[in-house]
Amino acid sequence: MPKNKLASFRYRIINSCLRNTGRKWSLHDLIDELSEQLYQNFGLDKGISRRTVFYDIELMRSLPPRGFDAPIVIKDGYYFYEDPEFSIDNISLSEKDLNSISGAISFLEQFNQLPISTELALIREKLFGEITSKDSDSKIIIGYETSEVKGSEFLIPLFKSIQDKNVLEILYKPFKHKNISTLIVHPYFLKQYNLRWYLIANCENYKDLGFYGLDRLLSFKILPDFKYKEDIKFEAENLFKDIIGISTTDNVTKQHIVLQFSAEQTPYIITKPIHSSQKFITKTNEGIEISLNLIPNYEFFSLILSFGSSVKIVSPEGLRIHILDILNNSINNYAVQNDCIKPLYICNDKTQY
Repeated sequence: MPKNKLASFRYRIINSCLRNTGRKWSLHDLIDELSEQLYQNFGLDKGISRRTVFYDIELMRSLPPRGFDAPIVIKDGYYFYEDPEFSIDNISLSEKDLNSISGAISFLEQFNQLPISTELALIREKLFGEITSKDSDSKIIIGYETSEVKGSEFLIPLFKSIQDKNVLEILYKPFKHKNISTLIVHPYFLKQYNLRWYLIANCENYKDLGFYGLDRLLSFKILPDFKYKEDIKFEAENLFKDIIGISTTDNVTKQHIVLQFSAEQTPYIITKPIHSSQKFITKTNEGIEISLNLIPNYEFFSLILSFGSSVKIVSPEGLRIHILDILNNSINNYAVQNDCIKPLYICNDKTQY
């Protein structure tokens, strides 16, 4: 769990306590309430220290932008707001904040493939009291890789269902199945990879976490009578940190992988790491050697193969053999009655990519 998210959560809890004037709040009471809320919402059972609560209160008292200028006072061992009407939720946005938000909205509006244009217009109207529309002089200044992917119309409804903790009945048809499946799922997360969107959800039918491509989702409906099962241990960061892409492989553990790239490929690998675990080993005139610590899955092998002859797996040996098998099968696909195919030579384009 990111520390800044937990800190923000603690400020909200302290704010809620001090606004509750129906009871008195000692430091011990605040610690108990914070510990209980952290356990209920994040599954953290270690509690919270006095030092952390002291620090949170001092930060809330400090002036913006670091703090909230909260009028927290202590009397007879009890904490309260000197101004009972104060709340950190009532602090107005500064001009700098509004400019940052406006810039972010303008940036998001460039991504016209996402079904959020209406929501963005409403946000702009609420914040700035104005309705904007694209005029004839407006220009698209961001180019990004996209395509009309089937299922993108489900993004916003599913996003809201995750926020509202709705249980869903989905009609789903995997590519390899002839029949449509009716599944009851508890949605947790939306993930994009390689221009496809996936819903990560706990499935009642299989009692397990599942990955459902939105391009294979036919429809869904909310089941209001079902109780949502919130997996307090689910963390998207942990789920995807050891893999590339979306797929997981049973009984395959994380491995230390050493790759060797050609000199031509070196600057691309340095400036755009393959994975967050990537570490530099050595660099020579012939190329670069790096290490990765991840679980090799379908997306990993696809990525390695996409580099062609510019990459070689140094270790482990098992991955080298697996890639060699794939390449041999590819060669066999082009073999014609056991005759060797003449190499095809193409023009050496000097264009720099």
